[in-house]
Amino acid sequence: MHRYLLHNLTTSHDEIELFHYVDNIFQSKKQLNIDDISDHINSDSETFYFIPSSKIASVALDASQKDNDEATRARLLSEMDDFIVSDISENEIFIHRNSKLNLAILVDKSYLASITKKLRVTGSKIYIYPEHMLSFLKNESSIFQIADRFIFSFSSGEGFSQNATHLEDYLKLVKKEREDFSPKVFLNNKILADNFKNSEIENISIESLHLNLINKHLFLPNLYLSGFHLDYWIKRYQINKLDLALAIAAISLLIIYPISSTFLNNSYADEYKNETVSLFKKINPNIKRVVNPRRQIDEILNSYDLEQASNLSISGLDSIKRLDIPEITKLYMNINKSEAQLTLLGLGSNQYKFLINLMPQANLILIKEDLETNDGKVSGSILIGITN
Repeated sequence: MHRYLLHNLTTSHDEIELFHYVDNIFQSKKQLNIDDISDHINSDSETFYFIPSSKIASVALDASQKDNDEATRARLLSEMDDFIVSDISENEIFIHRNSKLNLAILVDKSYLASITKKLRVTGSKIYIYPEHMLSFLKNESSIFQIADRFIFSFSSGEGFSQNATHLEDYLKLVKKEREDFSPKVFLNNKILADNFKNSEIENISIESLHLNLINKHLFLPNLYLSGFHLDYWIKRYQINKLDLALAIAAISLLIIYPISSTFLNNSYADEYKNETVSLFKKINPNIKRVVNPRRQIDEILNSYDLEQASNLSISGLDSIKRLDIPEITKLYMNINKSEAQLTLLGLGSNQYKFLINLMPQANLILIKEDLETNDGKVSGSILIGITN
């Protein structure tokens, strides 16, 4: 596993020092601009960014209090409003509780967002920790140095950093407010040695602190705000254009399918309704709308004289049907009137005469003709009566 640990070198936060480790073995370090880190960090690696502890406010929480996170945030906003120079609402508040640490951390939202945006371009897994957590994991009460910053860690998990120019002033404040502070000092410095004469002094490398953090960091408060950022996830999982196109197609299908299904169901329902109305109109032209199909079909059946219909002989029509004349395109029967209407289309004149001559033998009477003859072809309709 490739791991990259980043520290600020200047107050502008643009210049950083990058430490590279592979499987817990130190590889290299280099100084570069933070905007160039994507040229050095791969997406299959882990990135640890350490915010200077002077850029945050850390507050120890009472482990015995059972307030939820929102209640804790509200209380902090009320208590700290007079102590923070900037508008406190402009700070992101992290509440971190576990068996080893109960801590609230406040960090400027715009500053954190700027750092996070720069780190996302790597596509790597991101951790953002307060810088004093490096020595806290080695010894809870401790002091060490990075660049020109002296970094103080307290047993509660709180911490701060101060530059060399103001170190003595800060030490006076610390000794006044934390009389029992007896840190382990991880560097040789005369000012620190004079102020903490009873403290153990140990020279320790930054690389040693890095490796210790890599193995123990998971219970620390990660200040990285995750979320859905398409560019980041594409690089994080090395998604190519084909994968992206397939994913977009799948998502589109999930969105479109319910909409199209609803549309098709409505379309089928309308078609069924229209076909039902059409069928009823064929049975009874007076039907305007179909509300209750079962009741309406019963009414239609009741309107017919079924006794008369049962006594009506249609053997004559069967005789015509057996002739299988394709030019007879439609047959409509009116049972109540014992009549039938035949529609003809292009029937030869001789065939038509034959049909008319056949009717008396089939107990059929020609009532009315509405025909046109063109080139020896007869088209139109004839109305015939059915006799018993």
